[in-house]
Amino acid sequence: MRFISGLKNLSKKTILLIIVILFVVSWFLFVFGFDVFSNITFSRYFLIFLGFLAGFTFILFIISFFIPIGKMGIIVIVVSAALTLPIMWIFGRIINLFTIFCYVANIIITAFFAFKFCMDTSTKVDSYFYEKKSSRIFTRIIEFVIFFLLCWWFASLSIRFFVSFPTPGVQSLARIVFNIFLIGLALLAIMLIRLIFTKKFAAYISFFNLLIFFYVLYIIIDLWATFIFADTSGYDLLSFFIDFLLFIYIIGSIYDRVDYIKDKLKIFRVDTIALFIILMKLIVQIIEILRELLPPIDVIPGLILQAQILWIFFIIFTLIVGIYTIFKHKEGKISPK
Repeated sequence: MRFISGLKNLSKKTILLIIVILFVVSWFLFVFGFDVFSNITFSRYFLIFLGFLAGFTFILFIISFFIPIGKMGIIVIVVSAALTLPIMWIFGRIINLFTIFCYVANIIITAFFAFKFCMDTSTKVDSYFYEKKSSRIFTRIIEFVIFFLLCWWFASLSIRFFVSFPTPGVQSLARIVFNIFLIGLALLAIMLIRLIFTKKFAAYISFFNLLIFFYVLYIIIDLWATFIFADTSGYDLLSFFIDFLLFIYIIGSIYDRVDYIKDKLKIFRVDTIALFIILMKLIVQIIEILRELLPPIDVIPGLILQAQILWIFFIIFTLIVGIYTIFKHKEGKISPK
């Protein structure tokens, strides 16, 4: 996939690579340590370390507007590290406001790239079948039918699963599953209308709907994991793996489009954008650690709000960009950059 070439470009940026590795290792150790050992002191150590790493990344982010990452010498790095704590103390209020901005930005950016992953994956699979000229009609019809049936089957299973719970809150999740299935049907209807008038078959849309369904299901389960699973340790590790993959997908996608970003966003350097993405995820992880240290009843409202915002933006991208892509998609072509 194209984002892998972007990750290779990231590996050439030493300081960025070190920050990413430190963050990912700390992120994993926290998830593993908290679930396995349930050690609050252990979690607080990571909170302090991630706070310092976020402050250091924030300073590099500001400097990157004036000095490219590649031209930051060891002196700049050392001075930035030394000034991290004083600057965090002096500009505490501004940093707090920036933290809120990063938290909301993470939701929007995550929704967009999750949508983009679903779109790119589905169109790539469809393009593979389209390139087989001798069998493209048959295989793409099979592709369309099988993925539609799978989506319908998983939606039915999920609805029955949630309805079977005695908790009214969990039962209400069946309605969300049904709504996302209806949105998929709407996209299918638009695809069929396009097929009638243009004779162009966007067969990828059923696989796209299936991937969309799985991601929304993940959002739902992630919010209600405490009420669905008796022991969430295994799920937390799975959740870490999914979030980690999405994180490296975002970073890789950015560095895969260096020239495109330079052309469209002349003010911002690619490294500056990457630093913001890393900083954004650092701040979100710090907030997640703070939530783990609080009673569940105190964090539920924030989690619900986060899930609602993510759901809204994800559906907006799915409907608006999804409909646009149906009409603009050319068979055999992967979604444009």
